[in-house]
Amino acid sequence: MARRTFTISEAEARELKRRSDAWDRRGWGIPFEVFEARWLAKLGRELRQMVRAYDGSAREAKKLLECILIAEEEGLPDVAEIRHQLAAKLGRRRAA
Repeated sequence: MARRTFTISEAEARELKRRSDAWDRRGWGIPFEVFEARWLAKLGRELRQMVRAYDGSAREAKKLLECILIAEEEGLPDVAEIRHQLAAKLGRRRAA
């Protein structure tokens, strides 16, 4: 199988050059602390969404547990609250 080379249009190349020049003028972008705070907030939102959408299957439980452990390892401040939400949801399933 022949490999295709990666190509971009002239318009895309101009846009990339424009963005590169803008980054050079402003510096390297946002500080790491800001990036990390935004990333942790997004991680928390996605994890809560996964807990809300949890369907009770073993596969989803394993995936959720792995995500919760990663979030805890990365320093997400409200992991305990998310675990509590999941435990409450599991308790409701068993009672039903």
